[in-house]
Formats: sequence, C-alpha cells, structure tokens
Amino acid sequence: FLGPKTNRVWKPFVVAIHGMAAGGAFYWLNEADIAICSSDATFFDPHLKFGKLSSVEPIGMLGRIPYQEISRMVLMADEERISAKTALRISLITEVVERDALWQRAHEIAVSIAARDPVPTQGSIKALWDAQSVPREQAIARAVQYVQVSKSSVGVRTAPKSISQSRPWVLR
Repeated sequence: FLGPKTNRVWKPFVVAIHGMAAGGAFYWLNEADIAICSSDATFFDPHLKFGKLSSVEPIGMLGRIPYQEISRMVLMADEERISAKTALRISLITEVVERDALWQRAHEIAVSIAARDPVPTQGSIKALWDAQSVPREQAIARAVQYVQVSKSSVGVRTAPKSISQSRPWVLR
C-alpha cells in the first residue's frame, strides 16, 4: 500500500528517476502517470538473486510494458539492467533527459498539470486507471459513465484557467 493509486488517491503522480531503480522502486513506477528519467538511470529486479519470488512489481507492469521485457528483467535479476534508452523504447518511462535537467523537467511537467482544473484531471486519472483492469468493451462503457457523472457533478462553469493560460505546444 505504498503508491497513490493503491490508496485511491487520483492526483497526477509524476516520477523522476536517476541512478538505479530496483525491486520496490517499481511500486512507484507502476503507479506513475508520467515517469521520466535521467540518461544514467538503470532498472532491474533483484528478487531472484536473493531467492525471493518476484510477483507484485512485475505483475504491476503488465499492460504497461511487453511481457517478454518483464519476464527477462525478472529472470535475469541483477545480471542485466535496463538502460534509460531501453526503458524509453519499452514504455517503462516516457522521456529521458540529462541528469542535471531531470528535476527541472519533472517540475515543468508538474506545474503544467497543476494549472489544469483538478476535478476533471483526477477523474481522468481514475478513469484511465480503472480501465486497465477490465475488458476493452467494459472500459469504453465506463468511459461514457465517467463523462456523464463529470457533467452532472461539475455543472455549468466558465472556461478553465488552463485555456486562458495555455503555453505553446512542444513536439516530444
């Protein structure tokens, strides 16, 4: 019960990684809405090295990264590490920056998200999170329900400040 989603907290969760991310660090990665890392970051699962079963962390990655990448990381334990470049390729993280720019970039992302209306932002996170655990058809049906609940609970509002304070878009 370490991560926000496990505790039913739907605020956006931005994770910035540098150095080694191993074992329990995947509790945070698995619940991240956006994960970025520095170019020196490495990822691995050491459980089998110590004769311990690896289940919570790799199962949390299912649906986020390909199965063979997960099983390879589990089975290779600490003998093979995933580089930042590979982590980006397999969608474990969404962006790689130089280490001296990592915290500034994470802050920029967080500030951009924080400028948006919190109710639809948190509702969007919850909808996406919930959709991961049900079949696609059911997830789509629930998506419509989320929109209907959002409209009825929010009512008529003025344009959110995120529209009036929009920054120019960037290509990633």
